[in-house]
Amino acid sequence: MRIEFIVYGEPVAKGRAKFCVRGGHAIAYTPAETRDAEGDFRTQSLKYRPKELITGPIELTIWIYKSIPKSFSKKKAALAEAGVLKPITRPDKDNYEKLICDALKDVFWRDDSQICDGDTHKRYSKTPRVEIILSGGGK
Repeated sequence: MRIEFIVYGEPVAKGRAKFCVRGGHAIAYTPAETRDAEGDFRTQSLKYRPKELITGPIELTIWIYKSIPKSFSKKKAALAEAGVLKPITRPDKDNYEKLICDALKDVFWRDDSQICDGDTHKRYSKTPRVEIILSGGGK
């Protein structure tokens, strides 16, 4: 089975857990921005989900397209759009992966441990988005 889809909007990376103290105990919670972004990603992905969750190993390829900074000159923006100039700024690609994999859990697969192969690419674009290509055996 092979599934390809696009989630439009500025990509958001998974934020670090925040901590607070309640009743003398430290409690970890997910920041609102991360929770909202994960929910939006999941909602946009639902129309592409299979009838049954994929079982077995999964190959996941992710293309992250960040907005071209407004500070870029026309020449620099053209190089960015062409993929010659790549975003070497934060957030790191693995933090994007974490949010995406958490959002797609229980939509396409049961657990992230099923993802055995794949690549993640970070680029610039006039159209910010995330492109997902996943394939896996089983159901």
